[in-house]
Amino acid sequence: MNDVVIPEFKESSGRGAVATFIDWADMSTRLNAGFSSGTGPDIFGHGPAAVADLVSFDRVEPLDSYLEGMDDSDRADLQVGLDSGLVDGAHYIFPIASTGRQVGYNAAHFEEVGLDPENPPTTFEGLLEAAKALAARDGDRLTRAGIVFGTPPASMQQAFTTMLWANGGQMFTEDNTAVQFNSPEGVEALEWYVSLYQGDEPVDNGLGGTWEGLPPAQSPLITEDTSMIFADPATFTQIIAAAPELDLRFMDVLSFEGNEPAAFGGAATGLMINPDSAKKDAAWEFLAFFGSADLGNRYAEEVGHVPARASAVDSEYVQSNPAIAEAVENSENFRSNPNVPGWTRIRDTLGSYLEQALNGQGTAQEALDGAAEEIEQILAANG
Repeated sequence: MNDVVIPEFKESSGRGAVATFIDWADMSTRLNAGFSSGTGPDIFGHGPAAVADLVSFDRVEPLDSYLEGMDDSDRADLQVGLDSGLVDGAHYIFPIASTGRQVGYNAAHFEEVGLDPENPPTTFEGLLEAAKALAARDGDRLTRAGIVFGTPPASMQQAFTTMLWANGGQMFTEDNTAVQFNSPEGVEALEWYVSLYQGDEPVDNGLGGTWEGLPPAQSPLITEDTSMIFADPATFTQIIAAAPELDLRFMDVLSFEGNEPAAFGGAATGLMINPDSAKKDAAWEFLAFFGSADLGNRYAEEVGHVPARASAVDSEYVQSNPAIAEAVENSENFRSNPNVPGWTRIRDTLGSYLEQALNGQGTAQEALDGAAEEIEQILAANG
């Protein structure tokens, strides 16, 4: 930011800029203090999960009047990330990095059990069959998982919404006023998820612990405690760097049979404009400069992120990194969480009920109905 972006912006525009860096845990506190005192930044970065609450308190400027001035092709190149910041029909985030959940697999394990690593599963039904074939057991003990999913509640929520969307279901009604995830499509998706852990042939032994946040060398893919994991491109990139000898491959975004592929993803982070700024036009000029195809792709390469632009798929950086290439190639199938006020409470509430279901505490229908009752109260309180 200080060595490249700001100097090049100054050279290009004649304007200066100053960046302040804040620990993520302190972000909301520092922003709220700046907003209340009138000393907030002209531009600030945050994730999509914060957008709806910021909008509800008039703390972020809509970008549509600026976006209308972009070339159609330029805007289309960023559309998936732009839509991650869509609230009540208006756009509020200019994406600078993307993400997407996907399945990575050990090709050698596929060959070991007679599966073709060149033709991996394309559906969740096929994924489960592959996981059963890959799982190794010593009696009733699972010594090698067929697949592992993340276990923190937020990861469970991202996994479930991936399955829900891939089964043709929706989280909420179109106006975001009522829950729909406890539909037959949602129940079927959660029953599939539960089957990874429960029943006669569990294939995921990750409940009660987590590999997320551990050093890459301790990934269960590298230790060969699993044959497949469901994770994000940054995690896979770290695994590849830690174990370059691992023949790690990636599946396209999956669907349930008869439905369209879909997975959690979209913008990972983005830039927003403070509505109290006296320099909104200059702020937009900086956003457009930072998010340009050239600088945006250079930024992604420098920090190891997935570029926000779909056209980056042709860049040397993306093509040399299979995890990131897979994410960019599948960008049209990624969806962000619903942008509704109180989202983090909703996410955590749903995650806690999912955790109960995965541990065999009640049925999928009971878990989703219980989550729906609490979450509709949150929606009503923030409506």
